[in-house]
Amino acid sequence: MKKNRSVLLLLVGTFLLTGCSTKLIKPRVTNLPPPTQPSSKELDELKTDTVGFSEENVARDEFEEVELRYALGVAANQQGNWLEAQDQFEEALELLGNLDLDGGDTLRERRFEKLLNEIAADYKITLLGLGVLSGESSISAFLQRFESIDNFKALQKGRLEKIEPTTEKITYDVPIEWNERVENCIIYYQTVARKAFETYLRRSGKYKDLMQGILREKGLPEDLVWLCLVESGFNPKAYSWARAVGPWQFIASTGRKYGLRRNWWYDERRDFVKSTYAACDYLTFLYNKFGSWPLALAAYNGGEGRVERAMKKHRTNNFWKLKLNHQTANYVPLFMAATIIAKDPARYGFDVEYEEPLQFDEVVVNRPVDLKKVAKSLGISVEALKELNPELRRGVTPPNYPSYKLRIPVGTKKLFAQRFKSYDAQGSGLFVEHKVRRGQTLSHLSQRYGVPISVIMELNGLTNKHRLRVGQRLIIPANTRVAQKARSKINLSKKAKKKATKSSIYTVKKGDTLSELAMRFSTTPREIKNANGLRDMHRIKVGQKLIIPKTRSCSGGLFKKHIVKRGENLSYLAKKYKVSISDIASINNLTNKHLLRVGQRLLIPAKADVTLETYTVKEGDTISDLALRFGSNTEEIRKLNSLVNPHYIKKGQKLKIPKRNGNGGKEKAKGRWITYVVKRGDTLWNIARAFGVLMEKLVQWNNLRAPSKLRAGERIRIFLTN
Repeated sequence: MKKNRSVLLLLVGTFLLTGCSTKLIKPRVTNLPPPTQPSSKELDELKTDTVGFSEENVARDEFEEVELRYALGVAANQQGNWLEAQDQFEEALELLGNLDLDGGDTLRERRFEKLLNEIAADYKITLLGLGVLSGESSISAFLQRFESIDNFKALQKGRLEKIEPTTEKITYDVPIEWNERVENCIIYYQTVARKAFETYLRRSGKYKDLMQGILREKGLPEDLVWLCLVESGFNPKAYSWARAVGPWQFIASTGRKYGLRRNWWYDERRDFVKSTYAACDYLTFLYNKFGSWPLALAAYNGGEGRVERAMKKHRTNNFWKLKLNHQTANYVPLFMAATIIAKDPARYGFDVEYEEPLQFDEVVVNRPVDLKKVAKSLGISVEALKELNPELRRGVTPPNYPSYKLRIPVGTKKLFAQRFKSYDAQGSGLFVEHKVRRGQTLSHLSQRYGVPISVIMELNGLTNKHRLRVGQRLIIPANTRVAQKARSKINLSKKAKKKATKSSIYTVKKGDTLSELAMRFSTTPREIKNANGLRDMHRIKVGQKLIIPKTRSCSGGLFKKHIVKRGENLSYLAKKYKVSISDIASINNLTNKHLLRVGQRLLIPAKADVTLETYTVKEGDTISDLALRFGSNTEEIRKLNSLVNPHYIKKGQKLKIPKRNGNGGKEKAKGRWITYVVKRGDTLWNIARAFGVLMEKLVQWNNLRAPSKLRAGERIRIFLTN
């Protein structure tokens, strides 16, 4: 048993040392240096739009979803469910990428940065557990996994045959060298990163020809297109842990410097044409500065200053003799290896079916149009339209952008011209009109509609954010989730009015609450909230008209009313009424299951067929242990108790657990708890091996958020069985 536990972190090597052999062939390199002074046509001067976000939590919903995904990823890590953890972390990173704040030491910026760093730290643990990368691994996971490999010879021995030079002549227009570092990268592509690299190669078919055409136009080597294999995997929406975006992975500041504009409506770093032109200008500058493509590429990844300091320190302009950080040092050999394989993938064991090149027409639009309406009128999917226009962040062409060029499928230009007049922005629901009331400010409207203050000011030509007039009418974007909810608060829609004829209309009186109204009309607070598009259930005003929907049932019955007494909690009520905690929480819109007020009125489903045991959490308990003890499973316990993070429970917490096998929870693990003080050089793996316990158990028992970062002097709790 101990032997099995002791090889947990060696699974990667064991897995990769099996399988069919793949022949690795060394190319004969011919270096064709680019012109000494490659031409560089400068982009038109573009005014940079800098969008600031208010301190109000205008992206609260998005942050909450990111945190939920992150918590689920940590939980999956602790259980060793590596694929599930990867899915959750990738979802969290994609959500963060859509937020993508830029600069300013604001509360939202700090929250964003903290989440990003925590996700990256825990994701690294997942990558070690996974062993190999999946086909949809992000570029950050792709690069990080390479850094964690320390024995390429083992990979080569188990998976690759003897390396032999090719007899065919393959030419390159950038310097390509063959050495151990480049060879290690090829081994990595053929083994650990095989699925991901195949995906990247396949996707390159969409963009390669177009990008190489731009490189030719700018007088640069066409083989530079394969930088995108290492930068983004040819994914226009790629987002890295370094907060770089797009196929060429520009950070915000460098993107602005080379003409890539970014605001709430669009991000030109994602555009596969505009970003390629910007990358050409930046690469031209770097080559002219360093006079060497390896040095220029290292600077593209790590920054000009870092490369210059390394050259000065080591007194050399030879890239291979410089000591750079791991990421930059790996970047150039990864590019060279990617180029070698991309020029002849079959020779290196890759059977790639390239995706069809993107083809499109361009049309000029002078006002905002909804991509959903355009797609529907052209008979295509909205996903296909978004793929052609990856820079658009809101599903709408930007306002105040004269002569915006929208890409549409080839051959649909005439049809678009015929139907363009029907794309009415105001009537399509892209914007709402808001009449300013007494006491309202732009900060208030920003939070209410989920739109930055600067966007509201720009749309309405406002120059002073502190001056709003009562009765002033403002145009506000309505294509956000927050705005869509808020929109229904202004006036009843036709659908709501139709629904109102089948329901009752109630005028709010002083002292009314949604919970009391729900009880009075035999419905639920959530039903009233949804029927009226309310954002906050605790904010209703005297005189406000509400639609009261018809009575509904839950879990097969109507409702009972219950007034909370001192000492009662949801676990107690769930057991008393034989219902689930989640049912009570959902019906009464409870966001925190631990906070009930004495005198609070709750609705309880009248029928349920769940028999449960209430268990009080003791020191050292984990959900996994309880599931095993009671014959249940962690997912069932999580759902019954509405746990966001199933591996965060507290001593004294009451949990609802299904009774099974008649044990009633009487069987208990026998043992004792000890405390171990971490010493310098200790790792979680060494501690687990020394005490004969699973590493995952140490993570669970101590609720470790970053298991790879133990500090000397830190105390670790360990449960030793008798």
